[in-house]
Amino acid sequence: MKKISIIMFAVVSMALVTFSSCGKYEEGPGISLRSKKSRVVNTWVIEKYLVNGEDLTSQILQFLGNYSIEYKKDETFEALVDGDRETGKWSFDSKKENLEVMYDGTTSKELSKILRLTNNEMWLVEDDGTDKYEIHFKSK
Repeated sequence: MKKISIIMFAVVSMALVTFSSCGKYEEGPGISLRSKKSRVVNTWVIEKYLVNGEDLTSQILQFLGNYSIEYKKDETFEALVDGDRETGKWSFDSKKENLEVMYDGTTSKELSKILRLTNNEMWLVEDDGTDKYEIHFKSK
């Protein structure tokens, strides 16, 4: 009986350590069985667009028109902005806390902090030093 108690304690302790380290992003999820890369790979549309906390979703959607972005498994992406197509490459930073995007034909990377990353939601924050942009995407 004592041996079973020790084994159960070890299993529970390992599970707690494993699951407590899974919550990488501020807004969750705490636990996911899918890898971070597989959660990014999807076609996304804007659900909410905040600038310095102010909701400008309707204005940005009117400006962008029919917008979507598809992140692919081979770490390329294709953005459709009102019928115009833009492509490039995407990756994570070394800690997988930020999404790095580089459009074809440019040499600079855009860096977005990941706040939430699930199968159906991806929330990103970009800060240019003056303004803070928070973009909530939902899967298409």
